[in-house]
Amino acid sequence: MQSWDDFQLLLALNSAHTLRGAAKLLGINHTTVARRLHSLNQRYPIAVCTTTQNKLVFSELGEQLLTTAKAMQAQLQSQLPAIQSTIKQAKQQVNLSLPPAILQFVLMDVLSEFQALYPDILLNINTTYALSDLDSSEADVVVRASEQLDDYLVGHRLCPISLGYFMHRDYLNNRSEKDITWIVAHSQSRPAWLAETPFPNASVNLVIEDLVLRHQAAENGLGMIRGAHYIAQHFPQLVEFAPSSDSFADLWVLTHPNKQSLPNVKKLIQFLLTVMRNKQSLINQKVKSS
Repeated sequence: MQSWDDFQLLLALNSAHTLRGAAKLLGINHTTVARRLHSLNQRYPIAVCTTTQNKLVFSELGEQLLTTAKAMQAQLQSQLPAIQSTIKQAKQQVNLSLPPAILQFVLMDVLSEFQALYPDILLNINTTYALSDLDSSEADVVVRASEQLDDYLVGHRLCPISLGYFMHRDYLNNRSEKDITWIVAHSQSRPAWLAETPFPNASVNLVIEDLVLRHQAAENGLGMIRGAHYIAQHFPQLVEFAPSSDSFADLWVLTHPNKQSLPNVKKLIQFLLTVMRNKQSLINQKVKSS
């Protein structure tokens, strides 16, 4: 059997268990599948696969060919990330994954510099707080805040994200102690960090999962938050009423070992490292501005 189409036919028949199911998987009609299977069976002294009581049955020869087809499929799957990376490079495309707030408040104003430097590169940005899977080529480069990373990833550490406690500048005016409340990200339990604040016993009255919208809610006078300096400075009515002893996590620029030498990946990583190191005093107020 020399045609990859024949191996695909066997894989589809094995997965679907019926001719009609295989036709659906292959995107062709039932008659074409039946004709191709008949042609395949005619090429060997014994049938490769037959239909018995509406069930597909592989002969011993068919099982051997199916094993070969599965091995070929596995080999192709293992090579797909590298193949996809090569295609992206040929198309002058590079995929970046990063948190929405980092794009909005740290990188948005400098993206034009990357476009000016590399006008032929299509920068495809996915904003998410989840860690994109570099193994499966969900992204070529990832910017992520993390305390622990997989050892095999190629990482460039930037700095921790500094935090503070914020409220609207007039939040305490004409408010009794029982009316002073917190806004937090999750409702499962009271955050441990409340204990270090000037208001450790204030109630939690609002839960907002989105990081930026928590800052917006605090500026609207809906409560107090633990927030990030690099975000809070964009909300002029917010004031920091107490420092946080902890930082959130270290900010990293990451890629997969198989991609670190790709030209477009190298260009993007170098650009990100340069501009973000220039903004370290924005991201972490404990870092002195150079």
